[in-house]
Amino acid sequence: MDKAPTGTSLRLNAFHLIIQEPTFQVFAQPMPDNKGLKGLRQTIGKDWFLTWKEGTVYGIPRSNQTSEPFGKPVTLKTNEYLGLAILNAHANELIPQLLPKYEPIRLKYRRGIRFVAKKTEIISEIVKDWSGLPLATFGFKIRPRFTCDTRLVEFRPGQLQILLMLGAAMNWSAESRLTDLVAAGIDLTGLHVIRRNPQPGERRLAGLIARMDGDTVHLSESSHGQSTIAADAVQLEGSRAVFSRCLKILMGDRYRNFDTERDEREADFMTGPGLDNCLDQFFDQFRKAEALQLAPGVMATVGEQVNLANATDFQTTVELPPVEYCYDPAKTRRHQYAWKGLEAFGPYSRDSFPKRSPKVLVVCPDVAQPRIEQALRHFQHGIPQSTFAKGFERAFNLVNVEFSFCTIPLRQFTSSSKPASVYHAHLEKHLAADSNFDAAIVVVQDDHAQLPDSTSPYLYAKALLLTNGIPVQEARVSTLTRQPQGLQWVLQNFSVALYAKMGGTPWTVNHDLTVNDEIVIGMGLVEVSGSRFEERQRHVGITTVFRGDGNYLLANVSRECPYEDYPAVLKDTMAEVLAEIRERNGWRKGDTVRVVFHASKPLRNLEVDELMEKCVKEAAPEQNIQFAFLDVLRDHSFQVLDYAQMGRSTNDEKTKGAYVPKRGLVVQIGKDTRLICTNGVLQIKKPTTPLPMPLLVHLHPLSTGSGCDLTYLTEQVLKFTSLTWRSTQPAYTPVTIYYSELISELLLRLKKVPGWSPAPLNTKLRSCKWFL
Repeated sequence: MDKAPTGTSLRLNAFHLIIQEPTFQVFAQPMPDNKGLKGLRQTIGKDWFLTWKEGTVYGIPRSNQTSEPFGKPVTLKTNEYLGLAILNAHANELIPQLLPKYEPIRLKYRRGIRFVAKKTEIISEIVKDWSGLPLATFGFKIRPRFTCDTRLVEFRPGQLQILLMLGAAMNWSAESRLTDLVAAGIDLTGLHVIRRNPQPGERRLAGLIARMDGDTVHLSESSHGQSTIAADAVQLEGSRAVFSRCLKILMGDRYRNFDTERDEREADFMTGPGLDNCLDQFFDQFRKAEALQLAPGVMATVGEQVNLANATDFQTTVELPPVEYCYDPAKTRRHQYAWKGLEAFGPYSRDSFPKRSPKVLVVCPDVAQPRIEQALRHFQHGIPQSTFAKGFERAFNLVNVEFSFCTIPLRQFTSSSKPASVYHAHLEKHLAADSNFDAAIVVVQDDHAQLPDSTSPYLYAKALLLTNGIPVQEARVSTLTRQPQGLQWVLQNFSVALYAKMGGTPWTVNHDLTVNDEIVIGMGLVEVSGSRFEERQRHVGITTVFRGDGNYLLANVSRECPYEDYPAVLKDTMAEVLAEIRERNGWRKGDTVRVVFHASKPLRNLEVDELMEKCVKEAAPEQNIQFAFLDVLRDHSFQVLDYAQMGRSTNDEKTKGAYVPKRGLVVQIGKDTRLICTNGVLQIKKPTTPLPMPLLVHLHPLSTGSGCDLTYLTEQVLKFTSLTWRSTQPAYTPVTIYYSELISELLLRLKKVPGWSPAPLNTKLRSCKWFL
């Protein structure tokens, strides 16, 4: 295919589905809600394709002869939403006809199909000439996996069309016998097992391994209520973590070479050129396939790859200007690069930082303390002739930072004692004598950093410090003892995160407000049990709140509740947060205030946009509220390729970032839906880094007011990716979502520490970035 069409170099991972007929006939029958659709499909689904739209079930006969009558005939147009939506739903069901050589797998929670490559298996290709490998090695398999679905898009107003999407990923399968793995010396404790041959209606996930006893697997948790299962009936659930644990032992010293080769072979499918090659190969198969009959007299064929071209009267794609970092409230001190701006201007809060001479506790193992002290001198005063030449104090306008050491005696450490207990005991004693610290740095040895969360010395120390209202920065010995050439980059990110945890604002962004006040709220939801077998999961809501210009205000962690109680808990939490912000920001009667919500995934069965609209009006009844609710999603089918981007050369003369679109590229795919590319070629780390997924931004129809301009809101999403203070590089997602995810992850991990309570997070640490 021509990769550089006239006028644009941008294309989607999709093909046009071409329909020639202007109208078609379907059969319609009223149905107030879709609860009865499943039963109707069970009774007449063999004769009719059925789909539900806004109170009506529409049926398309599967053949000219139907034994069961259904509905009344209705004529629909193929250039209007209802007609195309029905045809699109039927096209999704018919996709396997385009790929008759593959065995389709229907996705449970998504439309379309998934299928696994038959001829390509990566591990066997890598080790085919290796000798001496245990037999169990060959049960581990990595195959390319593809997803295919159809999507209804509107690149320009009034021009609806159906696209056939194709995505590539990897399928990890661990088929080796459990007894063989145990015989090879692999500890399987804590790994999930799946049934090899699940029966109809039986869940494939079987349980969590507690221990192995010959041919019997003892389960600590299970989906069937039993405590044991036969070893031959199950296999390990495939994942990167499982492969790493098992293959490191099975391959020994050869594992590192294997992992490098695996990464390169996966890149043949996952990078921009790799995905492009997949698109070419599947397009050849689509062209050879018979046309799909979407309805009587309506045939669809697969056309060319989708070209994202702008028209003279409408721009489907827009490139947003680069985000500028700001270092003063007036926003006169700006820079395009975060760290260079800090060096040039100092931090945004240089004149308002609460304590210019902070006191930092360093929790450090005695076996590494001299080397850690040397690293902290570099951190405090800088590394000459490097990117970290100024050091923490001068770069952040601080003086006389005091480091106080709590030394952990690991020289006497024995295998019978637990490092977590040693850290906890000595830190508790130290804090009893002095707990007046602005932050803490907890240093752990590399092997201790790999311990499970329930025995992690870092998490034990973090839980104790957070309980005392002290934010914590983690560091591994190997990270802080790097040579200066590598340490300079580590210390940049380390210093930004530590400064933010102590209450500072390293930078904001160039986002000018057009109303009296604007706040942006991130909404997250986490299952706090961490178990996949509990029927009634407990949930916690995570709320992060920012000013429209990026100033962080607070985070709130709701009480635990079952999912069905979450709407009420969310409403109460949000009303409390908004009332606090109203008082803190001094909203006056008649002020125009914009409240923007970011949700990282649609919350099933919750009209959360309606809930938040009511909550906003109740919390601020005297203000003129503009309300916008955005889904900001990563789980979708769309990828963008830029064939004009040839990538950047690496030190070993390879290329990284080929076909990666520019950061800030926005693509309209619907009236209220945009794609935005947040990772450009500068964010690509390695030649094998997969082609980045854009974010899908969708504006809910209940959003109100002039501030609900999707162009404005999409640009704000991009700017909020630059507001992460965990790194000098932008995040993939806006911090409204990224910070919620960091909080969620830490909550799950801290829950495994005995005696941990999240209470301080909503009191002492409410306005602290403790989670960075």
